[in-house]
Amino acid sequence: LTAASTKYNSRLDDGPNGSLTADTVRYLRLHHSRSHTLLDSPEVEELLSSDQPEYHKLSSNNGSTIPGPFEYPYWNLVLQLVKSGQLDNAWTVLTHHSACRHAEEAAMTGRPLTPEGEGFATLRAILLSAPLPGGRGDDYCVDDAGLDDFLEEDILEREEKEARLNTGFSNSRDDDDDEENVPPEKINEQYVDGVPRNGYLLWEDRPRHVDRLRKLRYLRDLRKCGQPSDESEYHSPTVLPEVYQPNSAMSIFHTWQDVVKREAALPSSGRSEGFGLGGDHDGALDALFRRFPPLQQILSILVGKVPPNIANDPSLTWSETFLMELLYCRPDISPESIAARANAIMSRKGDGRKHALDEIILSIMSGSAGQVVETMFSLCGGSSGAALPATVTSLFCNLLIDAGCISSEEASSSSANIQTELLILAAEAILSSFSVQEQSNVGVRAAVRLLLPHAPPRRIEGEVVYEPRISATIAEAISHRLPDSDAEARDFLHLCEEAIRLGSVRIADACESMAFSRASFHRSKGHLHREVYWLLRGMEILSNELPTQFQRKHGFACRRHFDALCENSANDLISMLASTTYATSGESKLEEEAFVSVLQAARNVLEAVVQDEDMASLLKGHMEANLLKYVVDIALADALGDTTKMASDIVRCLEERCLPGEEYGGVVSTLANPKMYAKLLHISAAILHKEESLFNGTMESTKCAFSVQGMHILMARLTQVLSWEGITTSSSAIPKTPTKERKEYFHAMRLTFCKGLMRAFASAQTNSSTEKVGKGGGVEQSLEDEVELMLSPCI
Repeated sequence: LTAASTKYNSRLDDGPNGSLTADTVRYLRLHHSRSHTLLDSPEVEELLSSDQPEYHKLSSNNGSTIPGPFEYPYWNLVLQLVKSGQLDNAWTVLTHHSACRHAEEAAMTGRPLTPEGEGFATLRAILLSAPLPGGRGDDYCVDDAGLDDFLEEDILEREEKEARLNTGFSNSRDDDDDEENVPPEKINEQYVDGVPRNGYLLWEDRPRHVDRLRKLRYLRDLRKCGQPSDESEYHSPTVLPEVYQPNSAMSIFHTWQDVVKREAALPSSGRSEGFGLGGDHDGALDALFRRFPPLQQILSILVGKVPPNIANDPSLTWSETFLMELLYCRPDISPESIAARANAIMSRKGDGRKHALDEIILSIMSGSAGQVVETMFSLCGGSSGAALPATVTSLFCNLLIDAGCISSEEASSSSANIQTELLILAAEAILSSFSVQEQSNVGVRAAVRLLLPHAPPRRIEGEVVYEPRISATIAEAISHRLPDSDAEARDFLHLCEEAIRLGSVRIADACESMAFSRASFHRSKGHLHREVYWLLRGMEILSNELPTQFQRKHGFACRRHFDALCENSANDLISMLASTTYATSGESKLEEEAFVSVLQAARNVLEAVVQDEDMASLLKGHMEANLLKYVVDIALADALGDTTKMASDIVRCLEERCLPGEEYGGVVSTLANPKMYAKLLHISAAILHKEESLFNGTMESTKCAFSVQGMHILMARLTQVLSWEGITTSSSAIPKTPTKERKEYFHAMRLTFCKGLMRAFASAQTNSSTEKVGKGGGVEQSLEDEVELMLSPCI
């Protein structure tokens, strides 16, 4: 269709005379003529099955569905077919004439033909040889629909190739076909000298190519009858040109009309040349005209002369008048004159008034496709908010733009983009219609699928063309939709994947919002693993799927909630561990089941992260995820009694580090949140207190789970906590008044750390005499200096 539209535009602009006549004739036949459905109506079947159809009148109950100026419906039927150029069907109707049947019976019995019989033979030759633009309406010319010809050609070529592989023909018949296949006549047998049977193909854009399709259809019919489908059976009377040549088409057409004029106007001239039938044909058509006067008036149309009673018939439409003009008077009309002639005929037939549909037809003929779209939108109900007309009009506009018939660029007189406007209106109509039907999920999906092809940025002539309104409409539709299931959410994310990968940031934000909605749903249901999964999907969209220049590390909303989830899980686990395993004498111990539940929840979060292959690598430097990992390791090491592992992980949570990445800006911080310092220090003090109870005073048995560096970090965090509690003060500290119990608690913790530091030194000297206390490799400091440094209130 796109290729056809492009060719139409080129022929409309600079095509030769007659190059659009065949296409226009087919269009008018298919959409505006009554003749192509007449033969299938019950009234016509009743008419043709009668003994004398030429005198048969339809029952008054049904009324005649065959309008025309003649008294009998039979001649009105022939007239309707001739007016639209379907001369093959017209001859089929004439074969039911009682006189024609009698002449055929006489010929079969060997009796000489009567004048009427010779007239029917001449008439058959005239009708079945007509080189009319658009074809005669037989089974082998280009279809009036015109859209599936090339698809049919591919199928026929495959069938022909298979038939040749199977010895050239097939005797198979369709068992389901009740009708007997009648062998086709030789479609290229010439009836009129100088006028080939396939002469109507000369009006096509590519005559030789269309003739091949005609041949394939003929060979198919031969195979259906069990006859050899050899190409030699198709004898073309002339070699058709490769492309349309107006002079060749008009030459054949004039030759045919000259023969019609000679036989119709001078039936008694004694000249029988031109039909190639031989014998005496004097007065053949004259005899038919005397017996059947309507036939003479009908045949006068073939030479471009429309009798007054037919031209003034009230039932004659503008399309029928235009068809007769294109077929018999001006087949070589210039493409740019087609719209002008149609306009003149419409004005004459409608007393100067034209309907909205007529305006659309004229716009099509003149190539004003943009006006066509606007008129269709208002005429078909697109502005009413109905989804179907708005969507069809929008898709039709897209086809016209893709075919180059109209431009989507903004006009100088308007700031609106017609394609964008129609797409957005169609999407809004779809959302509204399905929402009323309580099928919002279907509406959102349909609207997104309609808009997505036009959402991503495109590079045209070196510049990036981006339509923000399309993306904004998609983002709004997705953001307002709460998916009913994970499958629906995954389907939406998969739909938008291509647009996000090409750089549609708004759509990526909307998809993150949808992922967050699913995470919130699972959080309300207590499905922690699924909550983490959807939070990670939202983070992945913005940090991994977008182009590099648009990526936002770990996203926005999903990241904030993922950070909070990891941090809260770690805080709950540390708090539970401190209050159960390492509770002070004044605190009540919680149930072990509660601790196991909190530990399992934290492990579920961590496992969900580790099992996500796409995001696990991106979260290696993530603070909250690493905090959760170390806290879970602390709890598991506590269950195994591995105090060294616990001490190592506590130090990792409390030690200061310069956070990597531009998002942190070189900030120095710890993995643990400051509100966790006291709990971690409490657990550390409990570990050191237990070690102190096992110390027997000998250097050989001196052990400490913490290294000297680890004790340094504990002392530094303790100094901060003491300042926050108001136990020690600094210039920046807010004055607080701690309780006596609180002071004693932290005093005991400080003393425990000091003793632990002593054991750390002793343990380090025992394990390795070459190990240095300082990392810098400088001058060794005394024990007193090191302790003073670590106990200093400033970090």
